[in-house]
Amino acid sequence: MYTGRMVSVSLSEARSEFFDLVERAASGEKIMLLSRGNPRAMLVPVDTETRPLLTAAQAVDIFQHRQMDAAAWQSIRFPGDTIGEDGLG
Repeated sequence: MYTGRMVSVSLSEARSEFFDLVERAASGEKIMLLSRGNPRAMLVPVDTETRPLLTAAQAVDIFQHRQMDAAAWQSIRFPGDTIGEDGLG
C-alpha cells in the first residue's frame, strides 16, 4: 500500500496508463494530472468512512452565524481536511 505520497503524471501518460493509475490511487497514492506542466486534476482514493452528523443545535448555530464553532468543526473534520483553512471555502 502507498503511504500518501503524491506523484505527478502528464495527461498523455495518464491516457496510456489510466487503469494502472486508478489502481494506484485506490491503494492510497495521490496522483496529480498535469497538462503542459500545469496541474489540472487529481486522482485520490475514495473516502469510505462515514462522517458523523451534526447535532441540531450545531446546525442552527452554523445557519445563524454562518460559521462553525470549534466543537462542530471537530465533530465532522477528518485529518487532512482543509476546508476554510486555505481561504477558499
